[in-house]
Amino acid sequence: MSEAIGEAVLIEAREAYPLRQMVLRPYLSVDEVGAEYDHAEGTFHVGYTVDDRIVAIMSVLRDEDPNTGEDAWRIRSMASHPDVRGSGLGGRVLEFGINHAMGIERLPIWCNARRVAYGFYERYGFSVVSDEFEIEGIGPHKVMRREADLA
Repeated sequence: MSEAIGEAVLIEAREAYPLRQMVLRPYLSVDEVGAEYDHAEGTFHVGYTVDDRIVAIMSVLRDEDPNTGEDAWRIRSMASHPDVRGSGLGGRVLEFGINHAMGIERLPIWCNARRVAYGFYERYGFSVVSDEFEIEGIGPHKVMRREADLA
């Protein structure tokens, strides 16, 4: 894909489901990828749209940091369409989501990062804060965290 012209915007949870299913949960149907957190109070969803097509997504919710127990933001279901991987659109979604979260309340933000995404999150100020662990059916992960003062 050449230079994408689009924007990161807030989207409804259901708008993220096709890409969530395709990239993160291909063993489920689109109707099965919804999660309880999708509609929890304080949760929001970000999509990057190009020509009215959502090509990158993430969900952000309030969830305590598993290592410290403190109140924090958590990233879930971050994905980019294979056609746009490496184009920087995932980073734009991440930055938009972090900025939106910090505009609501400045808290640390964390995620369970897949092994293939460790470097991506490190480029955006996240640090590894756990040993690697396995999520059954998905693969190896580490908890990664970014402090609120980096936003």
